[in-house]
Amino acid sequence: MHTKFKMLLLVRHGQSTGNVDLPTQDHASIPLTALGEEQAKRLSTRIDARPDLIVTSSFRRAQQTAEPLRERFPDVPVEVWPETAEFTYLSPERCRGTRRTERLPWVRAYWQRQDPDYCDGAGAESFHALVARARLVLQRIEERPEETIVLFSHGQFISCLLDIARHSYATDDERMAIFRSLPELDNTGLIYLLLPERDG
Repeated sequence: MHTKFKMLLLVRHGQSTGNVDLPTQDHASIPLTALGEEQAKRLSTRIDARPDLIVTSSFRRAQQTAEPLRERFPDVPVEVWPETAEFTYLSPERCRGTRRTERLPWVRAYWQRQDPDYCDGAGAESFHALVARARLVLQRIEERPEETIVLFSHGQFISCLLDIARHSYATDDERMAIFRSLPELDNTGLIYLLLPERDG
């Protein structure tokens, strides 16, 4: 019996105002820059075949990046999966109104802890929680009937999902220890991932 596979196309959102060090109010509402919007348009032309399903995170910048592809294939179903949102490991309240460069000391402190169970405060999540939802998303995709799925998400979430797909038996401690050294995905970077189909 032959194993059947499906194609998952992973897309990091286009350049956002957070990427260019503008102040942000909350993680979910960060918009694309003008360059990010242009990147999204160019990305839509790089996907040659009609997908069976388009999935976006609930964050604004991912949905904006998906819009040109949605316009190109208006008959393709679109679903919003909150589970594919970016990793929010710093407390949203203390980050409100700050720039990326202002948050760098907090970022360094978080990763130096190397504690997968640590939570920075209300609205933040632990690294363990990130891994758990990435595993659930992978399982959900493998169980879907569609053969080609395009997922618009975020750099750290995509990196975690890929690491799980490639090294499924690593512990969360092992995964966290190497996580910051994983290659960073470019804005509108496109990765093709073959996944085995599972019976629902």
